[in-house]
Amino acid sequence: MIWEKEGKFTFREIVKATEDFNEKFCIGKGGFGSVYKAVLSSGLAIAVKLLNMTDSDDIPKLNRTSFENEIKTLTEVRHRNIIKLYGFCSRRGCMYLVYEFVQRGSLTKVLYGLESEELGWETRMKIVQGLAHALAYLHHDCSPAIVHRDVSPNNVLLEWDFEPKLSDFGTARLLSPDSSNWTNLAGSYGYMAPELAQTLRVTDKSDVYSFGVVALEVMMGRHPGEMLESLSGSSRLLSNDKELLLKDMLDQRLQAPEGELAEAVVFMVTVSLMCARTNPDRRPSMRFVAQELSARTQPYLAEPFASITINKLSGYQK
Repeated sequence: MIWEKEGKFTFREIVKATEDFNEKFCIGKGGFGSVYKAVLSSGLAIAVKLLNMTDSDDIPKLNRTSFENEIKTLTEVRHRNIIKLYGFCSRRGCMYLVYEFVQRGSLTKVLYGLESEELGWETRMKIVQGLAHALAYLHHDCSPAIVHRDVSPNNVLLEWDFEPKLSDFGTARLLSPDSSNWTNLAGSYGYMAPELAQTLRVTDKSDVYSFGVVALEVMMGRHPGEMLESLSGSSRLLSNDKELLLKDMLDQRLQAPEGELAEAVVFMVTVSLMCARTNPDRRPSMRFVAQELSARTQPYLAEPFASITINKLSGYQK
């Protein structure tokens, strides 16, 4: 067992707190195992990802690789918008990752659940900005650079104040400048960069695309797939040659933004569309995105908010 110094607790405490991983403490199940919530005697709440390594001959190797990637990545990174790993260990054919517990759960749960009414425009922009800073840190401040490879709303967790935490580095890959970075296809359907269908070469621009899709989904309140297809010319979403209006694409559960808030929303959607371009060479870097969103130097609107079109914001760029 290896625990971070500040995590002053033992694995025995976790077993006791979860009654030896009783199902009633399970808070989620995924492709790589189950996640349990444990509240220790100190009052510290933690999340424990349990990976069963004895299910079959094939899965353990995949799980072990994923597990080791996650450990390697998370023990080396420190950022307020990236999930904190307290420790890890193996026992009786199972592997365990112990994280900080993040109260609200996944962005998916909040965006499409009862809590969505709390997601005003400012809060949504805060979530997108935090995610941008997390990815900029991984891409530009880690050496070698780290590509997450599975940026999706399921892998963004939210604190009580809606501060986002990027999680699940099971498919993360350390990008070495000396390697070709050819690897197995990984990621969530609907968020993978289109070039990955032709090539398995992973670059940071793959994450940039996924970020753009997630950012648009946060602002729209739904997956932007149809809109992106129409912009790329692979489908015909628009009828009677009418252009798609931004106001109609934003989450209709919220009142349309006004004044400076409208300027900020337009700027965020514009940057998100840049990130979700089909051509990876035309996508900005995450450092550029994080800096632009933090600077908040968006221009005044040259036309009324209600008449702004998606095509204009996208710059007709594929």
